[in-house]
Amino acid sequence: MTAHFAQLVDAADQAIVAARLGLEANDVETAAEQACTAMLRLASACLDQDGLSPRPTRAVCVAYGERFGRTGRLYSAYHRWLLDAADLRKASTRELTGPIDRAAAATAVERAEVFRDAVLRFAERNG
Repeated sequence: MTAHFAQLVDAADQAIVAARLGLEANDVETAAEQACTAMLRLASACLDQDGLSPRPTRAVCVAYGERFGRTGRLYSAYHRWLLDAADLRKASTRELTGPIDRAAAATAVERAEVFRDAVLRFAERNG
């Protein structure tokens, strides 16, 4: 596990805490945005393990899907969750589809926590 990997996971943890606080305060837009941030940082941590560091959101999603989703290195549903979180964040920041559903934001936060645990297990298995 590299220092950069650990930094990304720590940043994801902070985003998850912020997302939980957003839910508690009934600020679903913040919760959705922070859940997506956490998922992106976790996907970036996985890519860091392979020596990659794509930057734009779309590049992270694509690279993660190719390296981990399609290959089965991690459960393929995590890639779908990442894409869903990115879509939710897009909706929350652009307000094109109306207000974000609290249940959707809560699901995104729960998925970010599950994904974090899977990424940590992956790092333990793969050094």
